[in-house]
Amino acid sequence: MRRRQAFTLIELLVVIAIIAILIALLVPAVQKVREAAARTQCQNNLKQVMLATHAVNDVNKVLPPVAAPDGWTALTLAAPCYNGGPWTVFTFLLPYVEQGVIYDALTRTASPPGGYCGGQYMKVVPTYLCPSDSATQNGLSQTTFGGANGFAVSNFIANYMVFGNPLGANDTQCVQGRNAMPRSFPDGLSTTIFFGEAYGSCSPTTASATAPAAASLWADSTLPWRPIMCHNTPNKNVLPGYNQCFTFQIQPLEFGSCDPSRAQSSHPTGMNVGVGDGSVRYLRPDIAPTTWYRACDPRDGQPMSASDWD
Repeated sequence: MRRRQAFTLIELLVVIAIIAILIALLVPAVQKVREAAARTQCQNNLKQVMLATHAVNDVNKVLPPVAAPDGWTALTLAAPCYNGGPWTVFTFLLPYVEQGVIYDALTRTASPPGGYCGGQYMKVVPTYLCPSDSATQNGLSQTTFGGANGFAVSNFIANYMVFGNPLGANDTQCVQGRNAMPRSFPDGLSTTIFFGEAYGSCSPTTASATAPAAASLWADSTLPWRPIMCHNTPNKNVLPGYNQCFTFQIQPLEFGSCDPSRAQSSHPTGMNVGVGDGSVRYLRPDIAPTTWYRACDPRDGQPMSASDWD
């Protein structure tokens, strides 16, 4: 019998080159599929947040405030049903996103240490996460400044002009909104953005352990951890007035080019937003700043048109 000859070195190199080419062609396709799946999951979670927002408004006849003055100071200027805890809007949504156990475990005192942010700040809420966010690890922030890496994040952030009180005189008054659907939204719910997206960790510098490193934490009302947008400041304090909301960033480097004064999208082609009518839309990265501002301001008399959305 003739002995079968082995592959020559050249034949092996040709096979390896062909495999390398196939892998190079396949990897981008796989990445696109993964991103599409992550984006879909992100949209589904944001949809649940929008449904929860409508539910809490229906039950209480008023929306929750965007935040308390900080993580240990009680709400006092929001609607009476929300006053008493140092909580954010996402805290009040917990029972409506199947997290009633966390809500019931909240400490009903504003004094630290036990009452800081309600005491449940480390609990990861899957509905508040977007799987595309590389700035989050196991649902926790990667910002070590202020110990934020021990806090669970929210990749969705609330529009201050919707959940706050821009007519207040200072930060303490401005964050404690008491708006209600539909009376507080003369521009219409279907053209007003309620929620955007954000990284769980964010800093314009490469340092994660020092200021100005920030984070988006669902439970924390303290600067610079608030899960808010349209505040326009790197420390996440809010200024009185309906100021033009800064447009969002697309895939900034979490520690290096991420701007805490803006929303941030982890998707390469746009950002998901939750709209007041309960829908979730996807905005292009080249959206005009004036168009974005009109959609964020609920009472400027210039609602977005249908052609502006996608």
